[in-house]
Amino acid sequence: MAATGLLAITLWFGAAGLLTLVGAMNGTLGFVFGLGLVAVPIAIPTSFIVGTLLWRRLRPDDDRQRYGTLFGGLTALGSLVTGGFGPAFLVGVSNFTRGEMVLLEAVVFTALLLPVSVVFAVIAAGWLVVPLGAFGGWYHERAKARS
Repeated sequence: MAATGLLAITLWFGAAGLLTLVGAMNGTLGFVFGLGLVAVPIAIPTSFIVGTLLWRRLRPDDDRQRYGTLFGGLTALGSLVTGGFGPAFLVGVSNFTRGEMVLLEAVVFTALLLPVSVVFAVIAAGWLVVPLGAFGGWYHERAKARS
């Protein structure tokens, strides 16, 4: 599942590079792709951990490919949720270190920003990441069944 997460990130930033080359990247789109840089260090380890937990704890014997699809989609969704923590945390730390907020205020601000950041991550990248995760889980189980 970490490999599928890496594929999603490669496609995400590859599209950003392509849009930049053709001159179609505007400020808003650049902002969305830039947030991906903050999410990557959190999302990849999360996809590895969640995928490992799902596949080790839940071992369905019937219709493994269907469960692989479900587990892959859940893993991708989990990486999006934790990936959304990165931008919220970065904004809170930035506000505190620049002296714009005291520590308690920055912590509360970050806590309030977390749900918004997670929803934004799911909306901005979920259309790509969740289907890729579902496909990766399906393919993993299919490959295991054929070997």
